[in-house]
Amino acid sequence: MTDVSATDQPTHAGAFAAARSLWSDLAAHWRRPRAPGAPLWPLWLALAVLGFAMLDDVSLAFDAEEAHSAARLDSGIVDVFQIVTRAGQSDWLFACSILTLIYALYRRDAAASRLARARYGVLASRAFYFISVQAFSGLLSQVIKHLVGRARPRLIDELGPWHFDLFSLKAVLASFPSGHTISVFAAAASLSFFVPPKWSAAVFFALALPVAASRLIIGAHYPSDVLAGVFIGLGSALAVARVFARRKIAFTLEGDAVLPEPRGNVL
Repeated sequence: MTDVSATDQPTHAGAFAAARSLWSDLAAHWRRPRAPGAPLWPLWLALAVLGFAMLDDVSLAFDAEEAHSAARLDSGIVDVFQIVTRAGQSDWLFACSILTLIYALYRRDAAASRLARARYGVLASRAFYFISVQAFSGLLSQVIKHLVGRARPRLIDELGPWHFDLFSLKAVLASFPSGHTISVFAAAASLSFFVPPKWSAAVFFALALPVAASRLIIGAHYPSDVLAGVFIGLGSALAVARVFARRKIAFTLEGDAVLPEPRGNVL
C-alpha cells in the first residue's frame, strides 16, 4: 500500500499476495510514526475561530435571501444543476479510487522492473490516501449533520433559516454542513498534493465549485452550509495527509512544515 513497499522482492502469487505484502508494509509503517514537529493546535484553533466567525457572518447576511431566491429559479436551471450535483456524491469517488488501488496492486505485482514496481507502489499509496480522506471526511460530515440538525431551506417558511434540532436523524434536518461540498473539496485538495506544478491544482478546485454552487441552486443547502463544507473538506485532506506523512506513507513531512510533500513519482 505504501510507496516504500516497492523495494520488496517481486512476488508472483497473484494480486492477493501483492495486497497482503503491501498491507503488511503499511501496518509496519503505521506502528512507527515519526515524532511530530511543532504543535499545530494553535493554528487549528485560530482557523476554527476564524471559520466560525465567517460562517456566522455569511449566515446572517446571505442564508435567508439566497434560499428564497433559489426557490424562484427557473425549473430548467434547477434540472441542469440536479445533474451537476451528482458529481459530489462520494460513491463514484470511492469507486474510482478503489479501482485505481486494485489496478496499482495488479500492475505492481506484474511489473518486471524495480522502477516500475516502485511507481505502482506510489500510485497504490496515493489511492489509499484518497480513500482514507473520503472515508474520514464523510464520517465527519454525518456526525456533524446529525449532531447539529439544521433544517433545510425547503422548511424556511415553516421554521426559518436558523432552526436546529440537535441529535436529529432526519434527512430534512441535516442541512449543515453540505456533504457533497465536503466530498468534492476533499477530493480536490487530495489530488492537488500530487499535481505539479502547484498552480495546476487550481483546475481541481475549479471543477469543485459548480458542485458547491449546485447545492444552493437546487435548494438543498444554505450558503453557510456550503462554506462549512469547503472548510471541512480542505481540513480533512490536510489532516489525513499529515497523519500519513508522519508514517512516510504517500507523503513526507520536513521539520515544522505545515504542508506535507508527496513521496515518489508515478510518471
